[in-house]
Amino acid sequence: MCDVAVKALMVTAIVAVMMLVIEYLNIMTSGSWQTALARRRIGQYLLAAVLGAIPGCLGAFAVVAMYSHRTITLGALVTAMVATSGDEAFVMLAMIPDQALILTGSLMVVGVAAGILTDAIARHRRFTILRCEGLQAHVERECQCFPRGRLLRQWKECSAARGILAAGTAAFLFAICTGQVGPEEWNWIRVTLISISGLALFIVATVPDHFLEEHLWPEGSPHFLLTYFA
Repeated sequence: MCDVAVKALMVTAIVAVMMLVIEYLNIMTSGSWQTALARRRIGQYLLAAVLGAIPGCLGAFAVVAMYSHRTITLGALVTAMVATSGDEAFVMLAMIPDQALILTGSLMVVGVAAGILTDAIARHRRFTILRCEGLQAHVERECQCFPRGRLLRQWKECSAARGILAAGTAAFLFAICTGQVGPEEWNWIRVTLISISGLALFIVATVPDHFLEEHLWPEGSPHFLLTYFA
């Protein structure tokens, strides 16, 4: 049970970190990538297929984070879930590399087809989808991701959101570094998790309170909840 709880915590933390990084990139680019992605439905399927095909779960987590913020459609989410092989991809690439590449490519094609079909069906069925608000890129000064000259004052007047998120992110980063969460040996998976978690800690430590309270953790926003009515 303890091992299950640790893995559940790791998945939750990684999804939260990916949501944070995606929000940050959206603000830094003034929402341009989100707008371009929303205009091209096929681009959503292809991006989801590529992210899903990446060995491990990080790509799939990124797709879930984008879906929860209405950046991609339900069909794109299905595409990623069909295309992904998770950690089993490492085993297949090590033991049957040729077959693994063929299987991955086939899953990507099937995933794109499944995504298109899902969105086509969704238009003619009654869905109630409860997700976070779409990614927003305000232009107000308070939305500046790196407010020069105010970093020290932000920590002197540390908000509850900043304190909780910083402590949680730091604890997660420490757990990864010590092998309590994630792979026990040093490999590229651990390095990737450390890099992304370190980036998340930097974001939490430097962004203004507005970003944390309005963009990352808006009050009353339901996360990862999908209700279907036939």
